Amino acid sequence: MEHFGKEFAKRRSAGAAAIGQAFGLSVAEPATTGQLSNYRTIRAGGPIIIFTIGYEKRDGEGLTSSLMDVGIELLADIREKPMSRLPDFRAVALRGFCADVGIEYRHWSELGSTEPLRNHLKDTGDFKHFEIGFRRHVLRHGQTALEELAAAARRKSTALLCYERRHEECHRSTVAEMLADMLGAGIVAM
Repeated sequence: MEHFGKEFAKRRSAGAAAIGQAFGLSVAEPATTGQLSNYRTIRAGGPIIIFTIGYEKRDGEGLTSSLMDVGIELLADIREKPMSRLPDFRAVALRGFCADVGIEYRHWSELGSTEPLRNHLKDTGDFKHFEIGFRRHVLRHGQTALEELAAAARRKSTALLCYERRHEECHRSTVAEMLADMLGAGIVAM
């Protein structure tokens, strides 16, 4: 657990305890380093950790199970439009899955990648150019949303959600970096 810090362990235990209490369950010990081997530390930081997760190749129950494993209290959906061809990942379904396990769900459309940016990335495959354009977009149009999300992440263990399974291939990596810069936080990809 030293990999994620003492504060993480406390937050995870508190989150798990609250969920367990709500459902009348006994609460297991915090995850061990071995249980967290599927997760990658992208950036070390202070006591706050920004988690990122993609729902590609997952189902709703698998997603919430992963979130519970690390004590997530807030799932921040940062897609421009919280829609999916997969029924489990439409906003209404996600809100339900999260509510069932005591996780707050919130959508921040202003932190989503815009269609023109996505189309340009699809056409060129140039993620670096996409990242620069997306960062510029957030600074122009999503600064308030970014500040609100940072305030929420100060209070609750938070995971950023989008589609792509690989953190490095998704705009959530840029949002996570911007938040980490604001908060002096670490980043862990799930």
